[in-house]
Amino acid sequence: MKQTVQRDTRTSRPIRKAPGAFDQTTALGSLTVALLFYIVYHFVYPLLSKGLLW
Repeated sequence: MKQTVQRDTRTSRPIRKAPGAFDQTTALGSLTVALLFYIVYHFVYPLLSKGLLW
């Protein structure tokens, strides 16, 4: 049987991101905020302005 050396899968040095990096978390957060704004603006605000909710 062949002898294999086990490597540590973790990197020894931390990965540093640029301060303006646009990663997946930022993209999902932005989409969530945009969706909530869309729902409020198109569905809730017209009901409030007509006085149907309060």
